[in-house]
Amino acid sequence: MKDHSPPPANVAAEMAILGAILLNNGHYQEAAGRIEAFDFSLDSHRRVFARMGELISEGTQVDIVTLAEQLQRHKQLSTVGGVAWLARLTEGLPRRLSIEDYVRIVKDKSLLRQAIAESGRVGTLAGDQSGTAEEVLAEAEFAFRRIAGKAITSGLISVAEYVSEYYPSVDRMFEQSARRSGISSGFCGLDDLTAGFQPKELTILGARPSIGKTAVAGNIAVHVAMSGKTVAFFSLEMPSKALIDRMCCARGQVDLQAHRHGRLSEIQKEHYLRALGEIIEMPLYIDDQPGQSASSIEAKAARLQASTGLDLVVVDYLGLMAAERKGMENREQVVAAISRAMKGLAKRLNVPVILLSQLNRELYKRADKRPILSDLRESGAIEQDADVVLFLHREEYYDRKDASLTGKGELIIAKARNGPLGTVHLHYDARTCRFSGEA
Repeated sequence: MKDHSPPPANVAAEMAILGAILLNNGHYQEAAGRIEAFDFSLDSHRRVFARMGELISEGTQVDIVTLAEQLQRHKQLSTVGGVAWLARLTEGLPRRLSIEDYVRIVKDKSLLRQAIAESGRVGTLAGDQSGTAEEVLAEAEFAFRRIAGKAITSGLISVAEYVSEYYPSVDRMFEQSARRSGISSGFCGLDDLTAGFQPKELTILGARPSIGKTAVAGNIAVHVAMSGKTVAFFSLEMPSKALIDRMCCARGQVDLQAHRHGRLSEIQKEHYLRALGEIIEMPLYIDDQPGQSASSIEAKAARLQASTGLDLVVVDYLGLMAAERKGMENREQVVAAISRAMKGLAKRLNVPVILLSQLNRELYKRADKRPILSDLRESGAIEQDADVVLFLHREEYYDRKDASLTGKGELIIAKARNGPLGTVHLHYDARTCRFSGEA
């Protein structure tokens, strides 16, 4: 049986906000800091609030005359009720009033309407059976987390308030500044330049296929987990078994191909089993389900965070992620949506996110094969959203005849929103798929 009750709304509170702005334009900033036109339940109220904002941004006084003119310019004056209706907005309102309670009510009703709308959308997804139960549940969880995030509004606070709440004691502050502030990658040269992976930041790790980006990501994940921090590794390309084998061989310095073909010596078997035993004890979690969307990944990461904690998310790789919405045909739009969603994930879960990405083939046309930002596939959105962009480069991949290049690798910091650019030299052991800092 369908519920025909009207959607949550408080029209009187909405009108009080609009009327208060007409009486005192200063109330607009107070309201706009917490609500937007979308939060009003009636279309006429949305239009009036939006036109008020346009006038304010132009430096024009908002009163009945200027507001009516602005609405008329957009052919909306008659649809909202005309000048007479605008005049009624201020009726009964005191000259001095606080709109804080009205804003809170309007925002609350808006969130309830959004929750109802998302419930209906998720119900439709479940009903038409176009996705699996896990996909629908992940979509539902992501949708409600997104709505909940809108309810959290932090206004401006003084530096004094921030320091008293978030800064440690002076002694501890300087102790921390002497150390790296973020999560160590295990590569000292990289940590020296970046101060480690920072919460809320999106790091892109890009390379051409077969250069070793999964190996680097695996090395980092194991190093972080070894320190007792919880890591979620989403392997969209490689099965969990293959990924764990790589991690064990890199950790135990065991020949990967010999392991795959069952040709390990007794000593190498011991090294492999010792490494496996260490990895088993680590707070390292792997999900190898292919074709996941950002919302699915966030839902799973959020559940892990709630149950055991979470310090780092690694996703291998962007090109294999599914679009957030079905029907998106333009790949650049898909990549932009994924990139934006992964940055949002980092901020909402307050953890660093490392997102692996393949590079396009343009670098093959250059004499210098070192990657640059434009080599990122559909690079515009990725470059914009990323806080850090790392490129893995191995010259020996392009010039196998030069023995002097064997084992030499570079991590190129091509973008760092809060730090310097630079190049970190690495040593690559192809036998064990292990990267290490150059001695």
